[in-house]
Amino acid sequence: MSRSISYALALALVILLLIGLAIPSRAHGPGPDAADQPGLHGMFMVGEDSLFLLHMPMFTMEKHMYQVVLRASLPEEQMAEYRKLRAANPGTAYNLINVADDQFTLPEIKAGEVRQFKATIYDGYSNAGGGTPGAVLWDNVPVTIEDVVIFRHFNFSIERPENLNYIIFGQGHEAHLTHYIARDPSFQHIVTLPAAPNWLSAAELVAGVVVEFPDLPSEPLNCSEPLSATTHPINFEGRTDKPETLDLSAAQTVWYSTGNLLNAKDPCPE
Repeated sequence: MSRSISYALALALVILLLIGLAIPSRAHGPGPDAADQPGLHGMFMVGEDSLFLLHMPMFTMEKHMYQVVLRASLPEEQMAEYRKLRAANPGTAYNLINVADDQFTLPEIKAGEVRQFKATIYDGYSNAGGGTPGAVLWDNVPVTIEDVVIFRHFNFSIERPENLNYIIFGQGHEAHLTHYIARDPSFQHIVTLPAAPNWLSAAELVAGVVVEFPDLPSEPLNCSEPLSATTHPINFEGRTDKPETLDLSAAQTVWYSTGNLLNAKDPCPE
């Protein structure tokens, strides 16, 4: 073998070795920062005829960097009891958390790989201790996912909207609002509307739409509920050519917080 060929082979081996070193090994699976890990996910519960679950997001933990709204159902007995409780206590932050031996990632829900999980359901919620559920109502309850209404990972390259944006979703005559969470610091706000807006089609309500509140700038951050007026002008998906009015005169806030570990640091500590 000539000296030039030997040199070429040696150089090729060095290049292959360097390429191999540049490619991260996956022999032991992805690291904790490389991908979502299965975990426990707290979710607020709203609605009577139709049950919706709203994930409790966090900017600082990869597995919780998601704003997710699910339409779901419980077994008949628990569903009937929940409806009674919700009707009697429209402002209570009923919530659930999947049990420790039934953990999952949120992308698995979006992918359809998780369609049911077992959860503990709680009577209310507070910000105490970084987030504390109330008394246990039911344990190991099967929760069936009927539809994924909203699923979005926080995008850290997108700027905060100039004005407050909310997502309207629901089914039938029931409709709810949840704040569109964009940048840290932010807040989670969940509101049940008195009725579904008549300027939304049934399909749009089920699909969920984003509305802009042009009278409410997104900064400075609110340390109290920003939707204080009885009616607000809104722009459907930010379109100024399609202004509407949203009636909040009989709306019911279920949850409002800048805490609950959403932000790296709570800008409005109690």
